[in-house]
Amino acid sequence: MSEDAPSKVTPARPKRDSPTWAGYLLITSYAWFIYGLSATQALIRDEQGTSRTVASLHAVAFSIGGIVAGLIAARLILALGRGKFLYIAVFGATIGILIYTIPGGTTVTLIGAFVASVFGTSIIVGASAFLFDYQKQAGPAAVTEANAVAALGGFLAPLAIGIGSIIFLGWRAGIWILFAGFVVSLLLMRKSPHVFRVPMDEQVREANRVPFPRKFWWALATLFLLLTTEFTLTLWSADLLRERAGFEAGAAAASVAALTGGIFIGRVFGSRLAEYFPVDRILTYAILISLAGWIVVWSTPIAAIILLGLVISGVGAALFWPLGISRVVLASDGQSDRASALSAVTGGTAGGIGPFVLGALADSVGVHTAFLVLPVALLAGFFLMRIKPVTNTITDTTTPTSTV
Repeated sequence: MSEDAPSKVTPARPKRDSPTWAGYLLITSYAWFIYGLSATQALIRDEQGTSRTVASLHAVAFSIGGIVAGLIAARLILALGRGKFLYIAVFGATIGILIYTIPGGTTVTLIGAFVASVFGTSIIVGASAFLFDYQKQAGPAAVTEANAVAALGGFLAPLAIGIGSIIFLGWRAGIWILFAGFVVSLLLMRKSPHVFRVPMDEQVREANRVPFPRKFWWALATLFLLLTTEFTLTLWSADLLRERAGFEAGAAAASVAALTGGIFIGRVFGSRLAEYFPVDRILTYAILISLAGWIVVWSTPIAAIILLGLVISGVGAALFWPLGISRVVLASDGQSDRASALSAVTGGTAGGIGPFVLGALADSVGVHTAFLVLPVALLAGFFLMRIKPVTNTITDTTTPTSTV
């Protein structure tokens, strides 16, 4: 569907069966760690006595892990099948998260962040590609809905970590809650193992060797710019609250829930809008909303107003990943596994560069001034998306005998 087509069409609603919920829970469980990682940065920095620049190396390790996963995931999915691939990814992510939460020095937490990211990003790649293929034309709505559920986890994770930090259980218990989601998702996968298989016929293999069209790379560049702002905002919001509003570490970590709460709201409404409207149209307004929220956050030292701005920013940023990856898959001519994998590489790169740049700037000029990098990336992504639009047409490369 093109931008000049009628704005409202017959809704492409996702089917919400056991395999779909398995995909949703896999993404949600790992999202709990992603947002938990952000909320723990100030706490770990206090434990280890490090600077913001050193603490931001966790984002770099995390991003490198995502890049590694993105480079190998598509080939492993074709070799192993999505089911076996996802089982291995869940096991590896569990190990990485346990390493990250072992009391120790910076080296230990950096290794944990890297290992968790390699396997956790693999979960996102496999589950997202599965949802696109399984849901067909409802793929963008399904992935947005999956990320809405994940945002609920992202809202609860900082609260759990903040509460844990002030009671005897400790902040680590707030992260370990996600293991229950892993268990339930794997049990749901076992109910319908056949739908997670990737067809191994030559037509599909050949489709995954074809070069991507030029529009794919423009969509990937837009995704990079938008994710740079989302990761940076998520990782450094707690420090902004400490610097500008005088929050203690635990309170600042818990207050990141304002951002993730906005993300949850944005994805709930965004998943409904994605059933009716073109991806580019929704994403245009999402960027403008996030920019408005940033203006509120940056313009005041009053805690309540900063929190309100974080909610607004979260509502807009909510759709950067699900609709951004939807644009990439839509522009890939049906190569969903490769497109999802390269989106993960892009996300890993954005997650390392943006937060590290802001962290290094914050050590020199303060978090508040360093936050000026966000609107630059937002506006660049906005103009690139408008110049290089993507249509809502999904290409199916699977054969009639495919079980996916």
